[in-house]
Amino acid sequence: MAAADPGGRLNIGSQRDAAVVRTCVGCRRRASASQLLRVVVQRSEGSQNRLVPDPQRRLSGRGAHVHHDTNCLDQAVRKRAFTRALRIEGTVDVAAVRALVESESAERPTPAHEAGMDRMKTTR
Repeated sequence: MAAADPGGRLNIGSQRDAAVVRTCVGCRRRASASQLLRVVVQRSEGSQNRLVPDPQRRLSGRGAHVHHDTNCLDQAVRKRAFTRALRIEGTVDVAAVRALVESESAERPTPAHEAGMDRMKTTR
């Protein structure tokens, strides 16, 4: 039997326990949101929009997700995936995101998606 939480909503359990899964805009592989970097766009006065990393997932606005890997970032830039995912026009400045990803790549081991360990099993 489902129990009610203090807010009066039913707590079924499966919705609260389910991991949030997102797709990397670079390699198009699915991973849990905790393994991906959220990126949002900061609109500027000029013609170029600036991408801002959002590691705490707190900034407002539409977000795109990318692995903490320079290869995925390069693929996303080459395919113009950020402009499609964020629904913006024009060019984007990825310097802030690239700096964060490059600094983290030295600290992190090989990403799970490159090691072949990201195969998420789903049941129907």
